[in-house]
Amino acid sequence: MNKHSHKKSVRKKDPKKYPGKHKSGKIIEQTHFWKDNLFPALIVFVIPLLLYASTVSFDYVLDDKMVISENKFVKEGFSGIKDIFSNDSFDGYLDTRKTLVAGARYRPLSIATFAVEYEFFGLNPGITHFINILLYALTGLIVFRVLTLFLPKKKSTKWYISLSFITALLFMLHPLHTEVVANIKGRDDILSFLLAFGTLFYIHRYITNKKFFKLILAAFLFFLALLAKESSITYLAVVPLTLYFFTKARRKHYMAVMLLLFAGTFIYFRIRVNVLGTVFSSPEEYTSIMNNPFLGTSFSEKYATIMYTLGLYIKLLFFPHPLTHDYYPYQIPIIGWIDWRSLVSLIVYLGIIIYGVMTYKKKRILAWSVFYFLITISIVSNIFFPIGTFMNERFLYMPSIAFCLFLAFILFEKLPFLFHNQKKPKYALSVFLVLVIMIGYSVKTVSRLPAWKDTLSLNRAAVKVSTNSARANNFMSVILYQKGLEEEDTQKRADLFNEATTYVDRALVIYPYYKDALKMKAGIAGKLYQIDRDLDKLLTKFYEILESRHVSFVDTYMEYLNPREDKEKLLSFYHRAGFQLLGLEKKDYALAVRYLNFGLQISPEDPQLLEDLAVVYFMSGDYKKSLETGKKALQANPDSENVQEYIKKAEVASGG
Repeated sequence: MNKHSHKKSVRKKDPKKYPGKHKSGKIIEQTHFWKDNLFPALIVFVIPLLLYASTVSFDYVLDDKMVISENKFVKEGFSGIKDIFSNDSFDGYLDTRKTLVAGARYRPLSIATFAVEYEFFGLNPGITHFINILLYALTGLIVFRVLTLFLPKKKSTKWYISLSFITALLFMLHPLHTEVVANIKGRDDILSFLLAFGTLFYIHRYITNKKFFKLILAAFLFFLALLAKESSITYLAVVPLTLYFFTKARRKHYMAVMLLLFAGTFIYFRIRVNVLGTVFSSPEEYTSIMNNPFLGTSFSEKYATIMYTLGLYIKLLFFPHPLTHDYYPYQIPIIGWIDWRSLVSLIVYLGIIIYGVMTYKKKRILAWSVFYFLITISIVSNIFFPIGTFMNERFLYMPSIAFCLFLAFILFEKLPFLFHNQKKPKYALSVFLVLVIMIGYSVKTVSRLPAWKDTLSLNRAAVKVSTNSARANNFMSVILYQKGLEEEDTQKRADLFNEATTYVDRALVIYPYYKDALKMKAGIAGKLYQIDRDLDKLLTKFYEILESRHVSFVDTYMEYLNPREDKEKLLSFYHRAGFQLLGLEKKDYALAVRYLNFGLQISPEDPQLLEDLAVVYFMSGDYKKSLETGKKALQANPDSENVQEYIKKAEVASGG
């Protein structure tokens, strides 16, 4: 009996040692995996540790304050874990329940890990960043392990050209993952993917050795994955897909696996509904484009734009440049189906889907990659429910494994055979290309990481790329404003406020009704006035703000100015803003009355403001007050024919 027949007979006698067979080669044992694959495993584990080592010196940024640095539950350490699991993920940051983005958030697992860290280390961003890196490195190991189970290499194949190793390496190096790893909040994505792949591992163990305990463990890991991030639910489709493509699981195996996964899902949703009162969508309506970027768009425009963003995702997988954390309105433009960008993306996806459908029964690796990608990207695509933004690079974290496997397969299963005999493939070109890709990915990752150092670095990087994002420009103005408040030198403080003005003005050009930006513009204008005492410039800024929408800060500041500034300039402003803008043009009569009364506080007998107020009361339908105010205006200016006319109209309208 030759060694090949011996292998075959051994497999029949002891199938546990041979969990699956890849069509392209022979079976190899999986009994001492880590011992046999120590060197490639070390490479997969160590590379991300080295690549992301600089992040241990980084600070908290973006949503980190919500989930850790300013989360009251986290700051209670162990004692806060109960509250973390019994409240919305943002409740520890907010005093009262308030939905900040579309769909409620219940992701307690990662926040609970922050509470544990706080118990031992306090607020220590370096420790938390290091743990993120460590979890990411562990993810590389589990990817390597699981793919080796489902895609065993030929015995003669060198480890450095195996699909599982190359895929894991590409996944670890891909620059699109910088946000997930470098942003502490990204731990929910890391844990979700880590636990979901762990689920695949133990399901495979159950299929191969029939130990029911392995299936229980798989279901538990899946439940934890859901607690980390709800997008893990896509694995309810990924699991049977993977079993179909890479195992010989029988119907009873499918039924047992899916029954326990659905049981874990049911428990998760029962908890979620009890805590949030909802499943995915929030009962609140979103009236801001920063929470609903498709607000005001047509059905056709919405889905053409979504199709465009799906195309951008594929582009970023192949060519991850430029990178940004901000895709808020209108960094992604609203487009229609006549736009070539939406059409090209549609054609690409149709081609992908057609290929997947045509090769589905042949169980080809690329077909699995197609369906895995489509399944995992679907939940963050905006197609089925709003996600609060057009797109985000971190949304590609889980789907990107399909791309990495696709790339590894093309390079090492197709390219070596293009110009060579099937029995003697040449891997030199494949190795060269993957080295070039690895170097490119590493350089891009290292160059991208400094953006995540602190809030200022992140916002400066964002406005260079997300030039058409109102949010990015406004956030930049906020950080410059805050630095201006901390600056003691008057000229430097003024320079920071003026720089902040350029960004907030840019945000308002993009979206003139952006309330947060209007508040920021008012605040900056007030601080500059305290430096230069230029009342005309301040009043011009306030008028521009009121042209867009009402900001209460302007009301408060005008009351502050009344007893301190030039009376005539203020009265002129109240006439223009209160009467001409708010009353005649915008027909916001309540606000017009408020501003006219601000003027009457400093000049109760001013004939122009009294006349303005009488007219506004009349237009608003308050004829009694219009008559009363008109009589006061006539006393102040007996020759006003306009006032006399409105008094007559008010008398008729009020029946007086």
